[in-house]
Amino acid sequence: MPRPVGFAVMALLGIAALSIGCTQSEPRADEKRVAGDAVHDASITTLIKTTYLFNQHLDSFRIQVDTRDGVVTLKGSVPSDIHRDLAAAIAGNAEGVREVRNELELAEAGGDGPEEAEKTFGEAVRDASVTASVKMALAFERSVRGSAIRVHTDRGTVTLTGEVDSEAERQIAARVARDIEGVKHVVSNVQVRS
Repeated sequence: MPRPVGFAVMALLGIAALSIGCTQSEPRADEKRVAGDAVHDASITTLIKTTYLFNQHLDSFRIQVDTRDGVVTLKGSVPSDIHRDLAAAIAGNAEGVREVRNELELAEAGGDGPEEAEKTFGEAVRDASVTASVKMALAFERSVRGSAIRVHTDRGTVTLTGEVDSEAERQIAARVARDIEGVKHVVSNVQVRS
């Protein structure tokens, strides 16, 4: 190849390489923007979920939050229109939110109904702690066979079920439950074996 042609070919290859390099650098900048947007969207979602977690009127575990390009979509179930509006208002006031799409549904009656949906995380933790305390106290009570008694706590009301050998054992189990801190009321459905 003559020198001037070789020089021209090399120059064209150099220009082609530089132009390819330039076009490849643009997507990298775009990827950083997209990655930055994803991080920003994730921070919006985290802020909203954290606010729901500390709000005594909302059950954050029943509300899914998705954020894309500053548009927040809410899905899940709440017990009433008031809760639905509250969730949307909280999301709408978060910094960086451009729009809120509220797709929250009202909980139907039954297991997922308003009664259960209104139970807060704090109440659930307190109830679980009370249940554990009652079970532990029954296990250490010598005059009661604690393994024969099931314990359920709902908002501080303890319900005892199962079978025991005597009326005295049934009454002692109820007294043990009443003496536990956090117990508001005891419902004893414990049966005496005949």
